[in-house]
Amino acid sequence: MYQDFDKMPIQSRVWIYQADRNLSAKEENITAYFLKNAIQDWAAHGAPLLASASVLENRFVVIALDENQNVASGCSIDASTHWLKELGTQLSVDFFDRSIAYLDDVEVKTVPVFKVKAAVENALISAETVVFNNNVMTLQDFRSNWKTTAEKLPFLAKHIKKISVA
Repeated sequence: MYQDFDKMPIQSRVWIYQADRNLSAKEENITAYFLKNAIQDWAAHGAPLLASASVLENRFVVIALDENQNVASGCSIDASTHWLKELGTQLSVDFFDRSIAYLDDVEVKTVPVFKVKAAVENALISAETVVFNNNVMTLQDFRSNWKTTAEKLPFLAKHIKKISVA
């Protein structure tokens, strides 16, 4: 069962999928429509799941699930990843990009994980750089900690500290 993203309870579980490039307005609309239809019929062992999806920053797909209604099963979670794989094939986009996403002024940019040290050394990422924490687990955590500073993410903070000490 689909519900508007803004009406999802704050304790809803979230999954964040990061595209490997910015989506056009048309692709965002296609993505939103596709996911709304998929979520409408989403179920775990026959029990309907109350969920929503949102496309944010031209790059991220966030799926929220109210587990107070019904809990996702392994199969239902797999189904949601298959949606993003199918959609990615249609749009020629990889929604499973694992690079570090950050804001460069107002544009989302990414750096591969293995190039983070160089990005810090070259001042592309500093302690104050806004980065996206795609590991948040709940909608409440998403709203308060998805956009954060690099110094607050341990993986990035260790590189920043090493550079500032050197």
